[in-house]
Amino acid sequence: MKTISLSEELLDKLKIVEGEKLDEKINNLLETNTLMRLKECEDKIFDFESEYGMDFEGFKKAWKAKSIKDKHSHEVERDFMEWEGFEAERKKWLNALHNIRKRA
Repeated sequence: MKTISLSEELLDKLKIVEGEKLDEKINNLLETNTLMRLKECEDKIFDFESEYGMDFEGFKKAWKAKSIKDKHSHEVERDFMEWEGFEAERKKWLNALHNIRKRA
């Protein structure tokens, strides 16, 4: 275990965070931040799913099957890359959330 020191000002600000001990407060902050980032990813993913009427795996299969209209347009290629990135980021945040919760 490592020891850290926090300013009185920061300790005072942490009073509003749920938890009795400092470790609990920090864990709650980490969980809240991770949930927020996960929701941001899921919101972006939902936008793509709504626009294309399918999930990313379906879109990827349709892409490979060349059944995506204007597949090589700048907009569609950009959507593919961004969507793929949000899917990877979502997995990262889910894994982080799992790790935070199993240590709590």
